[in-house]
Amino acid sequence: MEAIETFKSKRKVVRTASTKLVNQITLLLESYEIKKEKDRKKLSEYLLNVEDKLKELKTLNKEIEELITDKAVFEADIETSFEYEEKLNDLKFQIKSKIDNFKIEQQPVTAPPVNIPANNAETKRPATSISLPKLRIPTFSGDASTFLEFINSFSNAIDSNESLNNVEKFIYLKSFLSGEVIKAFPVSPLRKKTINLAWIC
Repeated sequence: MEAIETFKSKRKVVRTASTKLVNQITLLLESYEIKKEKDRKKLSEYLLNVEDKLKELKTLNKEIEELITDKAVFEADIETSFEYEEKLNDLKFQIKSKIDNFKIEQQPVTAPPVNIPANNAETKRPATSISLPKLRIPTFSGDASTFLEFINSFSNAIDSNESLNNVEKFIYLKSFLSGEVIKAFPVSPLRKKTINLAWIC
């Protein structure tokens, strides 16, 4: 019991710091201006802090879960842990989106040289080359006619991405839902290897 209480005390400190961090980031996002270098730097710093807090919480959660023997207590602990991770992952997603949007805006549009024939009889039009945007996943609001397109796009871009953990996939999925379907959004099954998408059919 002493070991689990020690881990819980440490986790309480990290959770308090995480809540404070969430509030700070939320305030910045409300007044964030992408063109201000100061805001961009602060956002990058916050991203590192969020990732550190997530690592700390995951480590402590794992230690605590291994010591819990009561099923009801275990499930309650998992639920609370998920809420903290969800908030941090949601902010992580928002921060990365802001940073990625700025990078896309800064990408120059380039055009290859114009080839002009010596006799000037014909001038070739320059072909403008731009960087393609990242894969866009359509928002799903419950319309059955768009379900197949949505589910295929999400599965290929997010669900099959092994670099994303289950909570991160859950955050991405929720961000692409709207309307009535978001109201029925379930709690993420943290211990499953993949997100079950069947419920939105």
